[in-house]
Amino acid sequence: MDWLWTNEVAPFSFALLLMFGLGVIELVGLVLGISTLTHSPDTELDANLHLDGATHGLSGLLNWLHIGRAPLLILLVFFLLGFGLSGLLLQQLSQSVLGFLLHGGLVAIPSTLIGLTHMNWGGRFVNRYLPKDETESVSSNSFIGQTVTITVGEARINDPAEAKFKDAFGHTHYVMVEPDDDSFYLKQGEQALIIRQEGSIYRVVPNLNYLVTKTRSNSQ
Repeated sequence: MDWLWTNEVAPFSFALLLMFGLGVIELVGLVLGISTLTHSPDTELDANLHLDGATHGLSGLLNWLHIGRAPLLILLVFFLLGFGLSGLLLQQLSQSVLGFLLHGGLVAIPSTLIGLTHMNWGGRFVNRYLPKDETESVSSNSFIGQTVTITVGEARINDPAEAKFKDAFGHTHYVMVEPDDDSFYLKQGEQALIIRQEGSIYRVVPNLNYLVTKTRSNSQ
């Protein structure tokens, strides 16, 4: 078992050791009644980021990794498990087939990708099966009437853009929105009002209060 702590393998062994340590912390939390295995504002990372044109992709990556939508500690456990286990298996395969261990940095590249993929899967599992506080559960039906801010792209007919809003419990939601008609379009940073849902797309109209405030500020 000494090979587990060689320079080529140690990062992956340490990742699994850290994962087990986090598991122990979670078990202690369960006993003390402070588990992270529920969705609440205190255990979620707010994904409310101010992104410029060069970093729009970061928003999509955070959403894909479920950061801000699932407990961060649990997501980290899923990543460490995927990263550490895949690294050990790849090094063991290398030793069996090639007769030597590969450089740890080389193996870390595919292991990181596997870890992130496992983190994505874990986030979906958490969002689907772990319990939520009923008072904080928000259905998509309640999105109607919400004021959203365009975060990525320009919203036009047949060309939706990403928008976000915060619900009454402080949770940030990201939705794809499209103008209700072709008489207007919405640019990044502008606000709109959700009036109805069509599949995964939410139809919006201009937020009159926002337009009035913007007009007044421009006239000053």
